[in-house]
Amino acid sequence: MTKPPPFDPKKKIGIVALAGPMDGQMLLEGEAQLKKLGYEVLIAPSCFEAHRYLAGVSDEARALDLKMLFTDDDIGAILNMRGGYGSNRILPYLQGFNFANYPKPFIGYSDMTYMHLYLNQCDQLITYHGPMIKDLLEDDELTTENWIKTALEGIPLTLKSVTFMNKGSGQVSGRTVGGNLTLICSTLGTMTEIETAGKILFMEEINEAPYSVDRLLMQLLYAGKLHECAGIILGDFGHQDQEAVMETLKDILLPTGKMIAYGVPAGHVLPNLTIPLGARCVLDPLGQRITFLE
Repeated sequence: MTKPPPFDPKKKIGIVALAGPMDGQMLLEGEAQLKKLGYEVLIAPSCFEAHRYLAGVSDEARALDLKMLFTDDDIGAILNMRGGYGSNRILPYLQGFNFANYPKPFIGYSDMTYMHLYLNQCDQLITYHGPMIKDLLEDDELTTENWIKTALEGIPLTLKSVTFMNKGSGQVSGRTVGGNLTLICSTLGTMTEIETAGKILFMEEINEAPYSVDRLLMQLLYAGKLHECAGIILGDFGHQDQEAVMETLKDILLPTGKMIAYGVPAGHVLPNLTIPLGARCVLDPLGQRITFLE
């Protein structure tokens, strides 16, 4: 795996739109927020355009924006504008382009699950599951501080006081893989099908009813993805019936016998911690910590 170098403060943060469109005012407010934090910004053209429920004028245009930002020497990191839907549509236009030749922090979550899996598995590039424009506008101190240290400065991340479902004995390690549960399941049978063998599977979700979470996890179970992984990290699973969702998670995941960390504040939640994907990770239930080594 290739780890991107730390962000060079002489360079700019590139904002790219690979999925849904965003209100222009919010985009400009996001640019102002980044400048307030001390960063220069370059906004890709597709961020200002929209076609139906997609950003940009076409799938190819969004793909070209992404490749442009990776190859531009003045860009030191790439921040996704928002999620929504659409990043899976650009994958055919990325074939034959090796992003690891131009390693830069790539940051986003939700619909960016497709991109994380593509960059991690096809180009062996470590990426960052973390906040986007709307999240940074919340001005949540922990979210912003963790984003800067982990994604931009490349400082190894250790999460402390982590809760585990089943402590077991010893530690479990592997490279992280994953993202949004619904989108992970949608990759099965495709060019970006998630590969979990020997890895630490990270999952998060938002506003999915307990029966829906059940269905999604059973799909992963039947596909062998839960049995193949070395361990599991559960981010936020925000729903009005949180207790029922937790019962569903335990009902399906505990019988796998995997070491499971849960309640990590990452995903559609504040604070939204930045999780390195593709990095080596150690689950330590006795020390109640998760350590990302690179």
